[in-house]
Amino acid sequence: MDVVYDKYFDKIYSWAIKKTNNKEDAEDLTNNVFLAIFEYFNKNIQIEKLDNLIWKIAHNIWYLKVKNYIREKDNVSLDKANTSYSENYLDKIIYKEIIDNLDDIGLTTKEYLSFKLYYCNDLSIKEISYKLNSSESNIKYYLYSARCKVKERYNE
Repeated sequence: MDVVYDKYFDKIYSWAIKKTNNKEDAEDLTNNVFLAIFEYFNKNIQIEKLDNLIWKIAHNIWYLKVKNYIREKDNVSLDKANTSYSENYLDKIIYKEIIDNLDDIGLTTKEYLSFKLYYCNDLSIKEISYKLNSSESNIKYYLYSARCKVKERYNE
């Protein structure tokens, strides 16, 4: 393992610096890559091309880091989220266009009704909560969840 570390450390670290543009993140990424390599070596699996394995592991670690970052960014806890979400006029037009295709997105009944009442009928969250016999915080969550599912569907 020492030979692999000595041979690839500078290459992996330089690659990590280019990916992260940050010394601390590059160090973390490099450490995670070598930890994964070490764990792979402990499995006693036959390695045909060491160079290919190391770069595959590095790219997989980077992919997981980016995926987790996106997930954390998109899933800000509702306590920290701006619950007074205010869309601009264009957002409302886009959401009204999407209403016709909501059946394909896989929304729950509450998400579907909240989304439709909010964007088509222009009801307030308070009015929707009364109409659906649910708390305002639940309605905010249903709208948040529905928006996430819509964005996910249309980002594909």
